[in-house]
Amino acid sequence: MVRSYRKGYRVERLAMEYMRRAYGATCVRSAGSHGVCDLICGNGSEVFAVQVKAGRRKPKVSWDELKRFAEKFKAKPIVLYKPDRGAFLEINEASSGG
Repeated sequence: MVRSYRKGYRVERLAMEYMRRAYGATCVRSAGSHGVCDLICGNGSEVFAVQVKAGRRKPKVSWDELKRFAEKFKAKPIVLYKPDRGAFLEINEASSGG
């Protein structure tokens, strides 16, 4: 269990760097256990509610929950998926199948 927590923390830190480079955003970790959103990021003109996933397979995402959460911050919902080997992929609702 400690191992997956460390992996999650490491991937969230990498996601924060991704958001800085891709969107010029500064991020804050939500640090909640099993929350719908892992990061809240903003760049002065946009806010992003980011769910971070990692692993071998493309994750299943609860878009309804993520969108409801993002609305509270007037944020754009984003899922960043980091395969075990490879760079981050941004997953949108259309490409995830729901």
